[in-house]
Amino acid sequence: MAGFLGSGKTTVLLELARRVAEASLTLAIVENEIGEVGVDGGIVRERGLPVRELFGGCVCCTLQTGLVDTLRALAADPAPDWVLVEPTGLAAPADITTTVRELMPDVDEIRALTLVDAERWETLAHIVEPLITAQIEAADVIAITKVDLVSDDALAQVTAAVRLVNTSAPIVPVAATAGAGVQGIFESLIA
Repeated sequence: MAGFLGSGKTTVLLELARRVAEASLTLAIVENEIGEVGVDGGIVRERGLPVRELFGGCVCCTLQTGLVDTLRALAADPAPDWVLVEPTGLAAPADITTTVRELMPDVDEIRALTLVDAERWETLAHIVEPLITAQIEAADVIAITKVDLVSDDALAQVTAAVRLVNTSAPIVPVAATAGAGVQGIFESLIA
């Protein structure tokens, strides 16, 4: 699950986890934190969800081996039905999926979810455009978050801009704090 810092990754992750559990599927969560102290992992753990944390770098570059080792360890237990990986907001999902495909060819399916912050779209598109574009291009499913905080016109503009970058991924509008739209993400990911 990719998305720039503050796009709502942890909130969406928690809502997705709830839907996975409601579908009677097992789940493991891998949290990637740049620093030495996990913030998001603690939030996830408070909800009673199993989480493994990777610290001190990004799973798309410096922690590739750590990610693969973690995924292999998860597969050695009774393998979960789903593994949700929440990388840092600076992650390149294409690099993550390439690493997993190359080093773990037995993994059945990898789906990249990218979150796009509707409220900060215009600012982020200018400031970190190459990163945002790469995250959108690599997505199998795109969730436009914080749609409850923007006008219908602004949402239409964000959706059109995202569609120019990725012409095939389903785009799901989401207001995750209210749980709205997360079922659409879940359904798109399992399709």
